[in-house]
Amino acid sequence: IGSFEFERFDLTSEKRFTLSEASKNLVKNLDDVVYIRVYLAGDFPAGPKRLQQATREMLDEFRVFAGENIEYEFINPSENPDDKERNAVYRELIKQGLQPSSLQKKEEGGSSQQIIFPGAIFSYQERDIPLQLLKSQMGISPEVMLNNSIQSLEYEIANTIRKLSTPYKPKVGFIEGHGELNHLEVQDISQSLSEYYLVDRKKIGGKLESLIEYKAIIIAQPKEKFSEKDKF
Repeated sequence: IGSFEFERFDLTSEKRFTLSEASKNLVKNLDDVVYIRVYLAGDFPAGPKRLQQATREMLDEFRVFAGENIEYEFINPSENPDDKERNAVYRELIKQGLQPSSLQKKEEGGSSQQIIFPGAIFSYQERDIPLQLLKSQMGISPEVMLNNSIQSLEYEIANTIRKLSTPYKPKVGFIEGHGELNHLEVQDISQSLSEYYLVDRKKIGGKLESLIEYKAIIIAQPKEKFSEKDKF
């Protein structure tokens, strides 16, 4: 039966290998290959090793539904014995948007520092986006931070693929001219929205077609009345 019917069963209690329908549909509809370079190859302590294994398993799960449109490789950025060349690799990864972490590595007779880059570079049709796999959070323990990073892997990977594969960004406008919040007061949400949309500010000014280019508008705490033309 198995040779004729494809099926997968997730027997883990927390359903760690069950992708959401949104993630499945996203990668099933890819038009080209998403190539992922994960900079987590190497011999690590238990914590980073867990992240390394969880990332590999999650990418394998995505590849089940994407077929040949998901490819990945694990790279060790520290494998070059030459200090100058290794540091050049580090600088390039930082330039591309990945942040390094320092590990305390136990050795005979003492310990040493190990630099790792717990992240990946996603490439799709001549576009690159970095993804930091280990999320830094102030005020929580490294163990909790690691667990949170592993639990959010599906969302982070799917979100990065979505950003890469979106052919255009719809335009969203913050309305102004009626005492709405200014650009500094909405800076945080504007920055978050800019990952998926072109964010603009627009004064209607009684012009009937002034909003025609926008897919959505945001009216943030107006303090003055709208004219009938603006409402229309």
